[in-house]
Amino acid sequence: MRIGIDVGGTFTDIIGIDGRGRITVRKIYTTPADPSEGVVAGIDKLLKAAGATARDAETVVHGTTIGTNALLTRNGVRTGLLTTEGFRDVLEIGRVQRPPEGLYDFNVDNPPPLVPRALRLEAVERIGSRGEVVTPLDEESVARAAETFRNEGVRAVAVCFLFSFLNTAHERRAREILQSKLPGEFVSLSSDVCPEFREYERTSTVVISAYLAPIVEAYVDRLSSRLGDRFPDTQLRLVQANGGAMRAAAAKGRAVHLVNSGPAGGATAAAFLGRAVDEPKIVAVDMGGTSFDISIIDEGMAHVTTTAKFDGYPIKIAMDDVNVIGAGGGSIAWVDRGGALSVGPQSASSVPGPACYGRGGEEPTVTDANVVLGRISPEYFLGGEIELRKDLAEKAVRQRLSGPLGLGLEEAALGVLRVVNANMAKGINAKTVQRGQDLREFALVAFGGAGPLHAVEMAQDLNMKRVIVPPFPGAFSAFGLLVADTRHDFTRTVMKEEIDPAWLGEAFGELEKKGVAELEADGIAKKERRILWSADLRFEGQSYELNVPVERKAKPDVKTMLAAFDALHERIYAFKSVDERTVLVNIRVTAIGVSPEVELPRPAKGTKDARAASKGRRRVFFAGAGWTEAAIYERSKLKAGNAVAGPAVVEEEISCTVVPPGTSLRVDALGNLVVDLREGK
Repeated sequence: MRIGIDVGGTFTDIIGIDGRGRITVRKIYTTPADPSEGVVAGIDKLLKAAGATARDAETVVHGTTIGTNALLTRNGVRTGLLTTEGFRDVLEIGRVQRPPEGLYDFNVDNPPPLVPRALRLEAVERIGSRGEVVTPLDEESVARAAETFRNEGVRAVAVCFLFSFLNTAHERRAREILQSKLPGEFVSLSSDVCPEFREYERTSTVVISAYLAPIVEAYVDRLSSRLGDRFPDTQLRLVQANGGAMRAAAAKGRAVHLVNSGPAGGATAAAFLGRAVDEPKIVAVDMGGTSFDISIIDEGMAHVTTTAKFDGYPIKIAMDDVNVIGAGGGSIAWVDRGGALSVGPQSASSVPGPACYGRGGEEPTVTDANVVLGRISPEYFLGGEIELRKDLAEKAVRQRLSGPLGLGLEEAALGVLRVVNANMAKGINAKTVQRGQDLREFALVAFGGAGPLHAVEMAQDLNMKRVIVPPFPGAFSAFGLLVADTRHDFTRTVMKEEIDPAWLGEAFGELEKKGVAELEADGIAKKERRILWSADLRFEGQSYELNVPVERKAKPDVKTMLAAFDALHERIYAFKSVDERTVLVNIRVTAIGVSPEVELPRPAKGTKDARAASKGRRRVFFAGAGWTEAAIYERSKLKAGNAVAGPAVVEEEISCTVVPPGTSLRVDALGNLVVDLREGK
């Protein structure tokens, strides 16, 4: 079996596919103290359900939040920064810009540097803008810095020298000195982690990598050991922020590449689905227990960025452009000092969890609101594995919300759903409408345990054309790990205006050699390898660049590359500067190992009549309609071609889909639940 594991804030999702293409899905509570415990227990649970043994676990592909959570909670290790003399305050100065989300809020500021000023030390050295040595490295200054780091209890050191991406000699020698003076401590070089220009972003990236490295390395070692003891024949791979997988050994020195690892699985899965159903424009949303992840899929490809921020900190690596907000089934609803209803970003997580879990939680959550309104069946949560306490959900909503707000029980619960839907819609607008996209052209692909509960009403509010709920939505991000290719990204800053095709091919070739070496280390056969070349270009004087593909040959066609940039610039900005010089800023190589082909299981064909999947009726509360008798269906019994008219709820083991009054749902050939919202308009 090939197994995908997505560790979330509340549940750990496990999905496996065997040699005959059969897919098995299970969920287990996340174990926050040590997520590897839940991972191993979840694999055991999955194998038992599939009738397999421990030796059948051939490959485990893991999306981890260990680095993400450490960064969000500021629980990384004590880190030092060694930089060029005169540049210790780059992290503090940044871009001299206020956070865009708080432009007019005097109480909002950029997050404090992960390295305090006392631990930002300087080395006497200087590399020039053409890679030449201006000032030789003063090794004694590095040794003095190492002594300070040791006295201050520093666990990791980030090294970022000026123009080291053009000449790595000083950084590499500094690492040798630091490792000799600080044996056992981690040293991260900017020339390894982010060999690109832009001093602030490069410094921030290497600092984050060092800040997280010991934590990630300890987790990977612990998980590898547990898996090796329990599943002796398995191979562990970790998914990166770019949506590609890499072997566990390679992940140890690339901690920053695992930030946003889990959400990247959802973007990969949604891109896979977009290609399968030929849906060109998709907003993919993963609503789990703690967070709501938003990604954009265009023509079957997830958007990738190299200029992302995570929790306010720039990260300059290739990563899926996923926006994460604090909105999930476990998000806590509360009344603020002004008497307004708010939801999140705080979450009840898995411990103690929503009130209805009966594990000690007393705060009302989004899941509690759905239980109160009849949208989740207390007897069929996780297929009946966990019985929810509706009485505890009602108690929490009544005491914490209904009373303070002066509302009835149902009105308060419905208010929770309206607020969380508005929060999620705001996040979607930020990724689309605020970037000039028209949401009427998009389909909403909703997954995660809670996503299908809210999808249709949210898409109606946003005036989107269609909602698609894929098979096994509660573990769809984990499915994305199964279809994730092995991937390694390499870049080099060149800053050239006059571009010689022979030189360009040679420069790309050097990066390609590194990519091929990584794929060989991953054990990827030649026939399964793909190499992609691309370039970042901009007009002279511009501050930012656009990426275009480059033909992979000994002498790439420079004119074609420049024409592609002109066309892309005109499409995005509605103009092109034909009289301006074009600058080649970076060259990029992506080395891909194509993963084994996976097919979604197809349901049996049927007619529009869905009565064979009926489970009866129950009362569900809807806005404008109140308590309504809704038809209840079992998804596993639905056939391709079946149609369901709202009000209805389609239940399955790890999620359920709400079909509001006035809408209808159909089952397509791949078993997706599709709600068309623009019929007759």
